[in-house]
Amino acid sequence: MTYDMLGAYSFEQINATDFLVSFQIPDNTFFNLSETSGEYTIAIKLNPGEKEPSTTFRGDTVTIPYISNVLDVTFEQYEKSGSIIRKPRTTIEE
Repeated sequence: MTYDMLGAYSFEQINATDFLVSFQIPDNTFFNLSETSGEYTIAIKLNPGEKEPSTTFRGDTVTIPYISNVLDVTFEQYEKSGSIIRKPRTTIEE
């Protein structure tokens, strides 16, 4: 499935406790990483003043540790209308 605000993404275990999450987002967006109750969220939002996501993507990476031997990551894409698409979600268990 394709998304307007999320291109290719991947997860790579880099050591016993950490994963490298690589993903592509439009060059006129930014992201925030947060964690609540053991679940990580990567929220993708348009830059201030932007109305539509660009079709030019850039790569980003974050390092995320396991919590209780589980990696649970959801990408949230905030559209201009204010609605949120909460997909995709990935769960990896050790």
